[in-house]
Amino acid sequence: MMDGFDALLGEYALDARERLDRVEQALLVVESLAGEAREAELARLKAELHTLKGNAAMMGFGELQSRAHWMEDAVQAGEAAGLDVTALLGSVDDLRRGVTARTSPKAEPGIVAASDADQPPAAPASTVASGVRVPFAVLDPLVDLLAEMVIQRNRLDDLVTAGRASVTRGDSQQATRAALGDMQIAFDALGRTLDDVQERVMGLRMTPLQSLFGPLHRLIHDESLVAGKQVKLATAGGDTPLDKALLELASDALGHLVRNAVVHGLETSAERARSGKSVSGTVKVTAAVRGGEVLIEVADDGAGIDPGQLRQAAAAKGIALADGEDPFEVLFASGFSTKASADLSSGRGVGLAAVRDAVRRQGGRIEVRSERGRGTAFRLWLPLSVSIARALLLRADGELYALPLALVLESRRLLEREGHEVNGTGVMRWRDETIAMLDLGVRFGTRETWRRTGYVVVVEAGGKRRGLVADAICGLQEVVVRGLDPICGRSEGIAGSTVLGDGRPILILDARSLVENNSEGRQGRRGRQG
Repeated sequence: MMDGFDALLGEYALDARERLDRVEQALLVVESLAGEAREAELARLKAELHTLKGNAAMMGFGELQSRAHWMEDAVQAGEAAGLDVTALLGSVDDLRRGVTARTSPKAEPGIVAASDADQPPAAPASTVASGVRVPFAVLDPLVDLLAEMVIQRNRLDDLVTAGRASVTRGDSQQATRAALGDMQIAFDALGRTLDDVQERVMGLRMTPLQSLFGPLHRLIHDESLVAGKQVKLATAGGDTPLDKALLELASDALGHLVRNAVVHGLETSAERARSGKSVSGTVKVTAAVRGGEVLIEVADDGAGIDPGQLRQAAAAKGIALADGEDPFEVLFASGFSTKASADLSSGRGVGLAAVRDAVRRQGGRIEVRSERGRGTAFRLWLPLSVSIARALLLRADGELYALPLALVLESRRLLEREGHEVNGTGVMRWRDETIAMLDLGVRFGTRETWRRTGYVVVVEAGGKRRGLVADAICGLQEVVVRGLDPICGRSEGIAGSTVLGDGRPILILDARSLVENNSEGRQGRRGRQG
């Protein structure tokens, strides 16, 4: 196909998916409305379907046009008596599959009809990952900043040329210092402009979480039908931004957690009535920014989880819990499930384990809170961005490490008298509490004994605090976060890598892993010998 048609095909696919999302959302809410509100929603629904039909005809996709036309007729016929929402949602799935089949690189004539018995149901989808629409009003300031950067670059180039000439001529030290001062001023101005560009470009990568909330309505609808339960979805904080690179992870995690709430968390209508609750259960999804992280909570008002029963279920499956260990941790054990048998939705015990593993790989974490009879909440913490981070540069035994600032509480010099040993672990007093210390050199094998002096950086994750000990703090930098090559495997305590301005590659520390993992490397075996 010609390049021009390829571009048109891409625009059609993006537009069609967005419209199908809006059609799906309208179908899920229209029957709960009444009066003028219902009439307005039906009008919007019919307008979207009419445009879908027209665009399919324009592209020559007759089967998609026919399906959209059928939906138009079905909505028209059901205006008075009520819509067959389940059938119409099935047609939405048909159209989604058809758009994908027609617009994918290996598309062939014809589409797969939903009536085919061997076709699995389409999963709720978000158009976020397909593309991002950027208004010209957002691009114009970037163009202005680019022009400013060109001017500043030329100014800096002129000053560097003049400085070289001054040195060649053997000008006085005063003249040389003046030239260097002018270069520094120009460099600082260019740096400020680059900071503005960075902020605006990173803003383009940030997408409101509202884009992920929409598909959850469909997920609730489908899962509640299968489970035979009445479930409502409530959302808040949809304007909370998240890096587009994390959207797929957040979407998958929310799908697992919401499905888990419907299948496991909420009771049936009869059980809720016997408990004096509303027959309809509620799953609430909220999001907010907390410091340098995004907090997403999925909470249900179901029966809650009994820690004692959870321990018994774990023991029955051969999963041992240590004394004092949070019993809710067993929910994330691979293969653990409270369902007796697996079905299409859950029961194999892999969903929550996979979610936590994926979240941890991106520097996030999951917490569980539950109250018997009142419900369960899963709290998902994710970094705001995974591309650029402000970090402390730490040196230990000649090795440099970058420690992201998000979890740093304090950094200061470590005096010899401050370190103590308790049960083979180094500890120190910090703000009227005793916290464990972790020597970076011992942790990563560059030394065998704890250092008595140097610098300590106190970090916090999951309510725990730990002091990371190094020889020196070498400054604060913004670093570009890169993942490790798969051939390197995954090392506990390492989140990725970056490259310094002089070309040196260094490792980025995973502060959360270092805080939560009780492993001390060789430190726990060797003790403090220095």
